[in-house]
Amino acid sequence: MTDPMERLKNILADPFEFIGRLWIKNKQGAMVKFKLSVQQRKAVQLFLTGKNLVILKARQLGITTLMTALLFWKALSSPDPISCVSLLHKRDAADEVFLKYKGFYYGLPGLIKPSLDKETSSLFRFDTGSSVAAVSAAGHAGLRSYTVNLLHLSELCFYDDPAEILSNALSALNGNQLVVESTATAYGDPMHELVDSIQRGSLPGNWELVFFPWYEQEEYSSPAPTGFVPDAVGAALIEKLGLTIDQLWWRHCKIAEQGLDKFNTEYPATIEDVFSQKGDCYYSDPDLANMKRIPAIAKERYIEQPIKGINYAIGVDVASGIGKDYSSIFVLSQKTGDPVYVYRSNLISPTELAKLIAHISALYGRAKTLVESNNWGHTVINELEHLGFNNFYKVNGKHWETTSSSKVQMHEQLKEAIRRTYIGVLDEITLTELKGLVVTNSSRAPESQRTASGHGDNVIALGLAYQCLLTLPKPSAPLSVWELNQLRNKSNPYNSTWRS
Repeated sequence: MTDPMERLKNILADPFEFIGRLWIKNKQGAMVKFKLSVQQRKAVQLFLTGKNLVILKARQLGITTLMTALLFWKALSSPDPISCVSLLHKRDAADEVFLKYKGFYYGLPGLIKPSLDKETSSLFRFDTGSSVAAVSAAGHAGLRSYTVNLLHLSELCFYDDPAEILSNALSALNGNQLVVESTATAYGDPMHELVDSIQRGSLPGNWELVFFPWYEQEEYSSPAPTGFVPDAVGAALIEKLGLTIDQLWWRHCKIAEQGLDKFNTEYPATIEDVFSQKGDCYYSDPDLANMKRIPAIAKERYIEQPIKGINYAIGVDVASGIGKDYSSIFVLSQKTGDPVYVYRSNLISPTELAKLIAHISALYGRAKTLVESNNWGHTVINELEHLGFNNFYKVNGKHWETTSSSKVQMHEQLKEAIRRTYIGVLDEITLTELKGLVVTNSSRAPESQRTASGHGDNVIALGLAYQCLLTLPKPSAPLSVWELNQLRNKSNPYNSTWRS
């Protein structure tokens, strides 16, 4: 006969066996044994690799509950003292997770229940030295002051400052394991930036991206009525994803209830669904369909050296230089419409920015320059004039001033240039800003609402550069299609080596 203590130790050594014996509250509010779904089993297997995980998911897959159970199991079963922390975006969410920890602990058999060295409203510390805690983002400031061995960061997209939270989390972990899970909200949101970094391999460390589509969840299915015939989109989904008629009917009902945009965000079938453009985006996917993408520009890049005989135009969006909004410079070629130089910094002072503008204008054949005259732009214009610079864009002797009407005009003309691929090459940061612009009122210009940073400085500088470009005299001999393609080919001899 198996010794009870030995049997309990064997269960504790196996996360699948252990978690399957925990009690949780189901969606109907009843207490039930934790029955792992296919997605949850996959998440456990990946968790056991020790890699940092980024879990992009549909709604209500129980991943937060699963991670709570895994952290509890890890703290309980570890031979060494470890600190396991769940970080939540709101206080009530943290309280809810700690209630799960509390239920797990007090539901343990006495033979394997460790004594408590400390219990607070957010932390259990066992007499083994290991601990589990659930804290809100408002209380994350002290995270850097001690080492965390395992951190679960829940719903990244809904923190006030996701980038700061992530930075503090990685500092506190000091190379230990991090699990980030969230439903996404839109293109350019914190999860999109994280997912994109992993897909590009640009994120330091050992990371694994995990995506759980809605159709892998058994309960997301509903008996289709007699006579239900899938439309062309439905038929394509059956062929592409292997959906059943009942799954398709469930999808049909959900879309009727909340609309396609919200469905794709909350119940994505593919990663592309999550980050597809929404109906209120000013620059849509079709507008940007033919855009050639170049890597994000960290600070400065000479994409193309100046070519004699070609006119250039400069657009500048000015910020304070104290680490908040960015000052951005775009130089556009009149021949191709494409950027040949891009600069972006939130630490350059207006005075130093003026010097840089004067230098870049001289480099690109005394390029005409449009500096937005609002706010800090006045300082830059005054400094440029002090330097003897006089190649400004002006209308009726006045510098450009951004108003509601001029901003609408700027975006309308920029969108048309992008649609007809006159502007055919942009970097990833600018594209993200373009896709984050939302129309909130038909009589107003689009606003930056769908990027993690909330910035739209590159787009403003690009739009101003195009406004300036429109005022240049027409070139005497337009380029042929072949010549245009040669100039856009980064391997052609006219282009310098691209550098950030």
